[in-house]
Amino acid sequence: AAAPGAVVAERGAKPVFAAYGVDAIGETAVDTAAAARAAAEAAGFPAVLKLDAPDLAHKTEVGGVALGLADGEAVAAAFEAMMAAARAAGVTPRGALVQRMAAKGVEMVIGGRVDPVFGPLVVAGIGGTMVEVLKDTVVAPAPVTEAQAARMLERLRLGAMLDGVRDLPAVDRAALARTVAAVSEFLWDFRDEVAEIDLNPVICRGGEITAVDALILRREG
Repeated sequence: AAAPGAVVAERGAKPVFAAYGVDAIGETAVDTAAAARAAAEAAGFPAVLKLDAPDLAHKTEVGGVALGLADGEAVAAAFEAMMAAARAAGVTPRGALVQRMAAKGVEMVIGGRVDPVFGPLVVAGIGGTMVEVLKDTVVAPAPVTEAQAARMLERLRLGAMLDGVRDLPAVDRAALARTVAAVSEFLWDFRDEVAEIDLNPVICRGGEITAVDALILRREG
């Protein structure tokens, strides 16, 4: 975990990772229900609304994520409800982030931390809302090559999910490995500034590897 007082930097995290070749879904910051509705109509439905609160690492703890919003009215209502729930929980939000909802795929987590003893460590595994329950992740010293990242994926207990599950196509493992390697390079490059990074979920559908949510915890000082 980050040191006490570390700053959560979420807005702007996706463009940072995009500079390393990591595909990330676009988002629009809004501070009113009307603006949220307009942004969703521009992005397309179904839409996703996420609480924009810089000091809150896990939005789901305060009802800060609304998925599958079908129209502008639903987005506006979700915005008002989200702001009220956040304030009731003692959180002061800047507003919300509006996204187009990503297509269904295998949900992965890619991230890492800078350990005081071992240095930068990259993490990859099965992600989504079940990440803390499944605990199926692999850790390696960063940076890793694409070949090393591919071997990390082979070590996952539930790695067979990448070969196609139910109605989902097989994930392009080479494309996923490139993303893991890119995140590890970011972690190495910013090892003196970053305490922890987290991309979860990363939606994997065939060769499309898209980060839907991104979080950066910066080191103090």
